[in-house]
Amino acid sequence: MTTLFTHDEYIRPIVAECLVKYFNLDIRIIDTTDDVDNFLYHFPIRTVPGLLFEDGTVLFEQMAVINYIIYKSMKTDEINQLLGNDEYPLVKSEIIMFCSFCTSDFFNTLVTFCLKDIKSVPITEEIASNASRKLDAMYPLFENKLSKHKFLTGDHITIADLIAAASFSKGFVSMFDSKWISEHPLIYNWFLEVIHSKYMSYRFENFKFTEKAHKLTHRMLPWF
Repeated sequence: MTTLFTHDEYIRPIVAECLVKYFNLDIRIIDTTDDVDNFLYHFPIRTVPGLLFEDGTVLFEQMAVINYIIYKSMKTDEINQLLGNDEYPLVKSEIIMFCSFCTSDFFNTLVTFCLKDIKSVPITEEIASNASRKLDAMYPLFENKLSKHKFLTGDHITIADLIAAASFSKGFVSMFDSKWISEHPLIYNWFLEVIHSKYMSYRFENFKFTEKAHKLTHRMLPWF
């Protein structure tokens, strides 16, 4: 059986795990801490999500893993909706753009803003402040799209929304308090819509927003 390696404290595996559950695929989900040796043997770069196939083939990196899971569903309509239809190359390219952005630059900056430390190395106030200013320049990229459409690339949920919402969840459990929400209602309302969608409800059914802005502490994993 194919195995999806994930970890409950990490953001990048969330969408893959949700889609495996939603599509009811024959893929076993295992937390990396429950099978450390096997995980490290097949994924020496130590990142999740990771797919391990029965013949030893591996897929890593969030977008590649999600792409495979969606195609594995064999549901043409949802494949075209989530990944974009080839008949609309601009929309499909926008989906890729947001997925890439929210997996890399945006999410990395958000983590720097939301965490006290990274792998026990403290984040200085200057670095955190710079990250905050950089994020302030990034939020309008989402808001401009959401002022025109219900979701990031149109009126239907795509993986752009799923990946972006998973990334934003890091902020909503730490630094995005009621004041931040009042300043960014478009993002807040969109976030609610996405996390309670049929695709994400598995993970976010009992999601709790932070009541007060605070920094998170990074928990060391067994291989660090």
